[in-house]
Amino acid sequence: MTSLKKLTAVLAVSLPLMAAAQTPPAAPAKPPPAEIYGTLNVNLQYTEASDATAAGANISPRAAISIDSTNIGVRGTLGVAEGLKVVYQCETQASIDGEDTRALCNRNSRVGLSGGWGTLFYGNWDTPYKALAYGTKADDPMGNTDVFGYQGIFGSPGYGVRSTAFNGAAPSSATAGAIAARAGFDQRAANSVAYWTPKISGLSGRVQYSVNEFRTADGRVDPQLLAAAVNFDAGGLSVGVAAEYHEDLLGLRAINAANAGTNAAKDLGLKLAAGYELPLAAGTLTVNGMVEQLTYEQENAGAGFKDYSRLAWLVGAKFRTGKHEFRARYSQALDPDITAASGTTLAPTAEDDLAAQQVALAYAYHLAPSTQVFAFLTQIMNDDKAQYTFGVSGSSTVAAVPAGADPVAGGIGIRYAF
Repeated sequence: MTSLKKLTAVLAVSLPLMAAAQTPPAAPAKPPPAEIYGTLNVNLQYTEASDATAAGANISPRAAISIDSTNIGVRGTLGVAEGLKVVYQCETQASIDGEDTRALCNRNSRVGLSGGWGTLFYGNWDTPYKALAYGTKADDPMGNTDVFGYQGIFGSPGYGVRSTAFNGAAPSSATAGAIAARAGFDQRAANSVAYWTPKISGLSGRVQYSVNEFRTADGRVDPQLLAAAVNFDAGGLSVGVAAEYHEDLLGLRAINAANAGTNAAKDLGLKLAAGYELPLAAGTLTVNGMVEQLTYEQENAGAGFKDYSRLAWLVGAKFRTGKHEFRARYSQALDPDITAASGTTLAPTAEDDLAAQQVALAYAYHLAPSTQVFAFLTQIMNDDKAQYTFGVSGSSTVAAVPAGADPVAGGIGIRYAF
């Protein structure tokens, strides 16, 4: 073979290889765009608390702009393997009233993996106990939010305790806000790992653990939270049961001001919810009911109570006809059962006059599937020593409702979801 023929043969083989080598690799597939979503929920409300047991202790009337549950977020999924997806969400409070701005991802936020076996994620999320009835027929007809939400009674032992965002570091602080965070059972739990099962024949389950990262060096205080829920939904029926356990969150300190204990605290919440949707000729009627038992215990509690247990229940209904919706709920917390700390004597009337009731009424007009305007009125009626208050929102003084006072609130608002 001549030199020219050899060169021609070499080029015939090498040039395609060189061209292939110089061709850039295919760009990786772009993830699908994230969904931007949010809820703008704003109302002008009036609040006050009268009829306090102590003279001059009432909370004077005032107006407030409430933005409870107003949020904006991004969320999405990305297929990464056969049958496996990454799930993510970052949700932030949208302070459109210009007050109380927050950091990014301060609301339900997570990253994890999902498949036919369920979803496993890390993040900051409403506990299964708090979210037991969300989106089911057993849900609060008032919408789980603001001064008219069921958290005025449920999730609270009274004593000014309100809905909170749990952080495991809270027990290291003696501030009023940290104490309330220990005692409440309407929690969004940070530092969490959670698993949700798929729904099978209407049955599903969730479990969440907020880890003990803030355990003290000596191990005496080991704060952690564990919650679980099981739901069943079929047709118009929804039933759910949930439990939540707090270790060393020292919740009894919010109940018992004399409590100086710092270890071996165990708090437990149990909740049962049921609801049914009934189609009628004029519209759709949904009724629901809940029962809740909260128990607080602590060793070395100092003077006062070493355990406190209270039962609460509610019934509610909403009726939708065309664009009109009527909502109502009645809740009651019964007098608690109390055990005195070792070496102290419980007064004969210590368990009396600690009950409370709440009534909530509302009307909404749906301008569009995404938009409603509404009006509401709600009142909590405390016995002489009880201090239940609105679980969410209200004026800045509402958490300090005096014993026996009856908080009342009313207002008008608009809710837009996108």
